[in-house]
Amino acid sequence: MSPLESSLVPNYNHARFLPQRLDTIFAQTFQDFEIIALDDCSSDGSQEVLTGFLNRPRLRLVLNDKNSGSPFIQWQTGAGLAAGKYLWIAESDDFASPSLLETLVAVMEKHSNIGLVYC
Repeated sequence: MSPLESSLVPNYNHARFLPQRLDTIFAQTFQDFEIIALDDCSSDGSQEVLTGFLNRPRLRLVLNDKNSGSPFIQWQTGAGLAAGKYLWIAESDDFASPSLLETLVAVMEKHSNIGLVYC
């Protein structure tokens, strides 16, 4: 069964932020999600950090062979792979409150006429 939410983590040279970013997604109170981590040919050890998380459930990793030069291309690639009804672009140098997905998904589920929620 597909997850309700897909979290995209597009990354380029944010190795120092990735552990906190991924940990704050895995720690969400809402747990019906997948994570699609995308690395755009980083040169700072990001790929090693990301592969260290492959033992975690629900994580898929996409490693580019060549830098795309655009975060929008990474977003598009991730969206194309996403299985969830809802999509969160969780930038790699950020982190989130544990209740973020629970709060936002609840709004989307309650109000089917809206197409975007943010905080």
